Amino acid sequence: MPNRGRQNPRQAGQTRGGHGGAAPTSVPTATRIQYFSEKQKLDPVLVDAKAQEWASSFVRENTPLKTTQMRRFYDDLKAIERRILLGKDVHAQQANFERDRALILMFKAKAVYAEKRRVSPRAFTQFIFDHMESIKELRDFQAFLKIFEAVVAFHRFFSEER
Repeated sequence: MPNRGRQNPRQAGQTRGGHGGAAPTSVPTATRIQYFSEKQKLDPVLVDAKAQEWASSFVRENTPLKTTQMRRFYDDLKAIERRILLGKDVHAQQANFERDRALILMFKAKAVYAEKRRVSPRAFTQFIFDHMESIKELRDFQAFLKIFEAVVAFHRFFSEER
């Protein structure tokens, strides 16, 4: 069938994912996040104001993050947490965390892959890199999951998806 005056999306500068523009050429530099206050409690700002800030940044960029894409990341991380928590006591759970730490760190690769495919914005990749840098023990991972849960909820609010 002839292409009646319509330009091929790849010829128009678009790539898979439907968004044009230059592809990222480097991975983000991670910045460590302090999860706990001086009293060793999860910093409430991270699940409130900061979570709102992160969530809104994921929809403001040229490649807004779809709710399903964010849920995919969150659900996969929760599945890892469930495997870790199968340990009978804290020591077994910490050992499970050490066993699965590489799987957690793989989310950096998953984030840059999603960004390269143009289904995820750079702000989300930065979010993942910063948090992966901050997770050193099971307690950190669980704090991150609470924060991510808040981000998912706020993202749903800010997203223009139905």
